[in-house]
Amino acid sequence: MVGAFARKLLLVDGRSDSVAVKWGHSAQHERKDLGENLYYSGNRQMNKVNAAEDACKLWFGELAERGVGQEDNVLTQEVWNKPGQIGHYTQMVWQDSYRLGCYVNWCDSMTYVVCQYGPQGNWIGDPIYDTGNPCTTDDDCMCTNCRCSKEEALCIIQ
Repeated sequence: MVGAFARKLLLVDGRSDSVAVKWGHSAQHERKDLGENLYYSGNRQMNKVNAAEDACKLWFGELAERGVGQEDNVLTQEVWNKPGQIGHYTQMVWQDSYRLGCYVNWCDSMTYVVCQYGPQGNWIGDPIYDTGNPCTTDDDCMCTNCRCSKEEALCIIQ
């Protein structure tokens, strides 16, 4: 089975949470080092856990709807420009993004979810994540400063 091979462990980051709160509606140039996914629901009092789950399902669902194209798992301009969206999914799984901060809030007419990822992903021409066979031992990991997480069958970059 070929799948994700190596990545940094994703950290839920309190600093990123506070940045998500502060910068959720700020100008893009003020958050240039962060990737961001946004979700809105017309249900003003939606349960916040349900809102976060719905947002993640919607963002991850872009893969089934659009795919990423090439077998080498590189984000290309062709994939990026297809009708519909893929960037929420690719940012969620972007190998080099290892910090995550999310915030859910009720606004006047909606429930709003913002998740920010650091460092920012979605670079055209870069791999979304490295692919390979699942690891079973540290020796299976060919990356520098990696260890095998047997539970996830991933080489975790330290």
